[in-house]
Parts: sequence; C-alpha cells; structure tokens
Amino acid sequence: MTNEDVFKGASSALTFFFAYQNTVAKEIGMERGAALQTKMSEFFGSKQGRMLKEQLGIKDNDAIAAIPMVKFLKDGMGFSIEIVEKSPKKVVIRNDRCPFYEAARTVGLDNKEIETACNAGSIKIADSVVKQLNPNLNIRVRKFRAIPDGFCDEEIVLS
Repeated sequence: MTNEDVFKGASSALTFFFAYQNTVAKEIGMERGAALQTKMSEFFGSKQGRMLKEQLGIKDNDAIAAIPMVKFLKDGMGFSIEIVEKSPKKVVIRNDRCPFYEAARTVGLDNKEIETACNAGSIKIADSVVKQLNPNLNIRVRKFRAIPDGFCDEEIVLS
C-alpha cells in the first residue's frame, strides 16, 4: 500500500469522524464537543504511546527519541512530513499533507474550526503519546497552515 493509499483511507475515515463530531457539537455545543474530543484523544494517545514505546524499544527520553513515535503515528495516517529542526530539546516537524485537515475541509469546516479541532484532537493524541516517553515532552502547533496547500509546523519540546 502506498502512502497515497493510506492518506486517502485515513481521510475517508476521518471525514466520517468529523461529520459525526460536527453533528454532536451542534447538539451539545462546540466547546463541550471539543472538550470531549480532547478527553478521548488524551486517552487514546496515552494507550498508543505506551504500546509504541515498548514496540519500538525506545530507551532515551529527549525530543529526538520521540521522533520514531510521532513518525509511526503520522506514517500510519498518510501524512507527508519532514524534520526541519532537530536537537535533544526541540524537534520541528513540517506537515505538508494532513488527512485531518483534508477530512475537516471535506465536511465544511473553516480554517479556524480545523485549527481548534486539531488542537483538541490530533495534537492531543501526539502529545499524550510522547508523554509516555517523558512527561516533560510536549507537542504543540507552532504554525498552522493558512491555506489548504500550505503546511503546519509542530514542535516537540523538552521542558
């Protein structure tokens, strides 16, 4: 299976997820919906992180050591990424192609809504994953894409 096939499959599944999330948010409010998404994402990320740490046999616990965990997550969803900065205290990852962004656009979310969903979901999953390696590691969006053909930069930071 090619990365393109994985991207299309993930985008399709995530389109269903975002359609569901939008329906729920309209019923209970966007703020409550985002809070529930964050709670679910943290739970899922912590489970995934424990599994990945063991499966990948990672022994170090700095920002560089988190790269294989994050790469595993992103490769499994068809992201197109590039490491643009790397040190033990900070790693910057550029996302050129994102199935979460594509799926959210498909159901009609605007950039602000997509950014909110990303921070409540995808980023929370990744943050919870790396925290299983080291509770002092954090992932955050440094630059959110301004246009569909743009990119996002995320940083893994050891505090």
